[in-house]
Amino acid sequence: MRIEIVVLGILLAVAVGVTPPAVAQDDVFGEVIDVRVVNLEVVVLEKGQRVTGLGPEDFLLTVDGKEESIEYFTEVLGGTAVVREDESAGSTVPALAPGTEVGTSYLVFIDEFFSVPSDRNRMVRRLIDQLAYLAPKDRMAIVAFNGKKVEMLSTWSQSVSALERVLEKAVDRPAFGLARRAEQRLFESTRNLRVDPLSGDPGDVVPSDLQIDERIRAEEIVGQVKRAVLAASSALRSFANPPGRKVMLLYSGGWPYNPAQWVVRNPNRVFYSTTFEGGDDIYRQLTETANRLSYTLYPVDMPGLDSESGVSAELSAFDVELNRVVFGEREREEEATLQALARETGGRALLDGASGTAFQRAFEDTRSYYWLGFTPAWQGDDAAHKIEIRARRKGLKVRSRKGFSDLSRQTEVTMMVESALLFGNPPGSSPLGVQIGKGERAGRGKVVVPLRVLIPTDDLTFLPTEGGFIAETELRVAALDDAGNRSEIPVIPLSIRVAEKPKPGQGTVYETQMKVRKRKHDLVVSLYDKPSGMILSTKVEIDPSSR
Repeated sequence: MRIEIVVLGILLAVAVGVTPPAVAQDDVFGEVIDVRVVNLEVVVLEKGQRVTGLGPEDFLLTVDGKEESIEYFTEVLGGTAVVREDESAGSTVPALAPGTEVGTSYLVFIDEFFSVPSDRNRMVRRLIDQLAYLAPKDRMAIVAFNGKKVEMLSTWSQSVSALERVLEKAVDRPAFGLARRAEQRLFESTRNLRVDPLSGDPGDVVPSDLQIDERIRAEEIVGQVKRAVLAASSALRSFANPPGRKVMLLYSGGWPYNPAQWVVRNPNRVFYSTTFEGGDDIYRQLTETANRLSYTLYPVDMPGLDSESGVSAELSAFDVELNRVVFGEREREEEATLQALARETGGRALLDGASGTAFQRAFEDTRSYYWLGFTPAWQGDDAAHKIEIRARRKGLKVRSRKGFSDLSRQTEVTMMVESALLFGNPPGSSPLGVQIGKGERAGRGKVVVPLRVLIPTDDLTFLPTEGGFIAETELRVAALDDAGNRSEIPVIPLSIRVAEKPKPGQGTVYETQMKVRKRKHDLVVSLYDKPSGMILSTKVEIDPSSR
């Protein structure tokens, strides 16, 4: 989906009185996330057993290959911060007093877009059975993604009974994995007219590139997976600052690591094209968001092997030999995704039989660890940095997050706009007036919709300049249609010049046009005041088909 912005008018040279229209003035955004310390939750193993009693001097931390000082260090053992005799080598993690119980905040993300109801319900009921593991200082929040929006089923709660009630209702929610399977069956039914269903080859020829229908199908899957990735990232940002350790239990319905390979489902045809998205290109937003917010991901394989029967829930209805060749390859692709998400954030992928006891395993894995912190030289240049932490003693294996991103303010704001499309309206923003005009037909299935933005200039930061004052701002417009298709978000720099500083109640007008599909949309319009970091925003619904 693309949204085309065409400038129709310019900002007025002088401030004028503006009365915002009677449109929905939702509080869409919170503050721009300001992370100063990078936290590392480190697990140390020796011959498969946890190693305790280490200090900061026992670790070597490097960022992009250069050694970095460990500023904060705490060992958590059995859920309690350990009291160390010598704290000189590193201060304890802020707000984490030695000898106190350390709580964990578990954010549960349920993928209803790729999961089939039976798999989803089985995992939810098993999660209910394991809620007793929630410790007194722990808390849990639950969200679900239906392919269009993220819905908060429960905010942070420490009540097991309240969480049980929420999850009991979750099994009655629709899940859309059967539609994903129907899409694949439709593709397969056409493809099998020219392809051997077991070899995946058209006759005796092994093509070196994707066929046209394969590419179309793979691109469709890429779009669907990226939608789910954005939803999970948005959920993390919406629950960015809970106390204690932060964990996301990500219940996935089956996200392929390499969609092209998943579509081809033939190990003799391997595709890792630089022109086709796959792997890290798709999932980087999620891992970078998790690492920046100090979340550890524990991905759960919902359609994995059923530990009671030993048969995969998604394979039981198909021919055994076809399953072995076709779905074996696809299951490996889906498991590769979960393993990559866990590896990059320091968590564990809970696959096959382990998925049924996911919360219990995540709870046990997060009771004992080392908590390290350091402050990088932040540049705000959107650069990715590689983190490596090693034990100085030989024979010890270390598990922790692998990197962090030095996001710019501009990128942070764009990500917040994306989050607002899919998830709730956290408080903290100022209102922005928006007026939507009558749409006009602009080609098959598309309309041009006038957009008028009423900007309260007295809320902006004006700095002296030659001949008056200037405010440097950025306008962002994002759209999500009722099918879940999301537009790219244009960033439009706006320089607002006035002869005198605006008085209360004054404002200015910006007019533009949007070319969108002729269907209902959620629209988020935001104005970012660069000097102050303040965001003015609103979220409205438009229906071009009724105009």
